[in-house]
Amino acid sequence: MATYGLTIPAIRGTQGSRVFYATNLPNEALRNYFGAVEPAVEKSQRPLDPNHAKKIERYIIENQTEYVLGALTYSANHEGQFTATGTENSGFELGDLTFPPGTIFKSLDGQHRREAVLNASSDSDVIAKDSIAVLIYVEPEVVKRRQMFSDMNSTPKKVSKSLNVTFDSRDPFAMGAKSIITKHPMLIDRIEEFGPRVRADSTDFFTLSSIQDTLKKLFVGSVGRVKDPSMYPETRIVTRGVQFFDILQKARSEYTEATKSHGDLIRLREETILFSSTTLRALAGAVFKAMEYYDVGDLSAIETKLVNAIMSIDFSVNSPLFIDSGFISSGSPTPSARNQEVQAATNAIFKVLQDGTGTLNDRDKKSIRSRG
Repeated sequence: MATYGLTIPAIRGTQGSRVFYATNLPNEALRNYFGAVEPAVEKSQRPLDPNHAKKIERYIIENQTEYVLGALTYSANHEGQFTATGTENSGFELGDLTFPPGTIFKSLDGQHRREAVLNASSDSDVIAKDSIAVLIYVEPEVVKRRQMFSDMNSTPKKVSKSLNVTFDSRDPFAMGAKSIITKHPMLIDRIEEFGPRVRADSTDFFTLSSIQDTLKKLFVGSVGRVKDPSMYPETRIVTRGVQFFDILQKARSEYTEATKSHGDLIRLREETILFSSTTLRALAGAVFKAMEYYDVGDLSAIETKLVNAIMSIDFSVNSPLFIDSGFISSGSPTPSARNQEVQAATNAIFKVLQDGTGTLNDRDKKSIRSRG
């Protein structure tokens, strides 16, 4: 968008051959200078996703005293007038930056944060008076701006979900997961808390993020979503989670056998799908359906029934139950993580929990696949 003139305190620096400025603006000032969304033909970043912006907005509103947002990054079509107010130090200068009327800014990174901040500022005077860091690169050419966007997004390393859970002190399911893995005997010292997956040579059973996901599925089903985590008290989450893992440990001797030696664990990983986080998700979803079916709010009320039923299920890599439901291919220890197959496996497990049989007739198979 073209401005009517802008003067701000800033730090001037260089990266390669480009001049850039680092500054800070009140949130309410963003609308005046950086509030427009560029036409698609002129864009130098991904399309705006309103749902993603709304998610960030909710995060800001719900955490007004502690929210954290990274800097917004823009390009300007020419250098501004920079008047140094201090001496140059280590490659940057502090001063006053003025962009004359007609300067055009283009978004390079942070458009969803910008949209969220603008909307949140409209709803909250407190947030409107907060500020956000802004980086402005001098780059008038769209081809080069698009290369900048590509460069910025080609180097960051994505943080694993487990590490996010480890550091999260706000989400009750994250807190519940961290609590359970320190107190349940099946999980103590058997959880990968930082990495994105369990390594083949690891003695761990599951990742921390899969434990968090399992706890969620115990409340919303295998393909359901927790829309508002604050509605679920941590104590309730921990109680149900402990009961669920109690049932698994009693029903499946594989988890105890896997602790005897590393070799036993490696063998069991090849013979059974019980050490897959996707299987854990399907099991949790089936238990959720069973709680609804038996109309109970506490797993202890149906523990014996569930233990006996889960004990009877064939979780081997050649299980007809899971092959017929499309959850695994014959001989494969890796189930499909697609929602359709996970739901089919959930329904197949639930049938056993419901009536105690592990047999699927042709009508059952057709029903399971269609409901996926």
